Amino acid sequence: MFKKIALSAVAAATLATATVAAAPSEAHAKNRAGAVAAGAIFGLAAGAIIASQAQPRYYAPVRCHYRPVTRWNPYYRQYVVVGHRKICR
Repeated sequence: MFKKIALSAVAAATLATATVAAAPSEAHAKNRAGAVAAGAIFGLAAGAIIASQAQPRYYAPVRCHYRPVTRWNPYYRQYVVVGHRKICR
């Protein structure tokens, strides 16, 4: 769900930036260094967000083992294995 929200936010911001960049005013035509720096920073941030969402997630493998189930046997006068229980982590 976060991926959809992030992608729609990036798309909206890109559209807004493209609209502002398409119609520059005369007052801001002389000094574009700040706009270029802001665009570069915004682009890097958007790229980092998209790249972090596009990576495959790592899931640890399920490790299972069998543990013996023991019961007291009065005939043998000791604990004996009567079965095994599968334990997964």
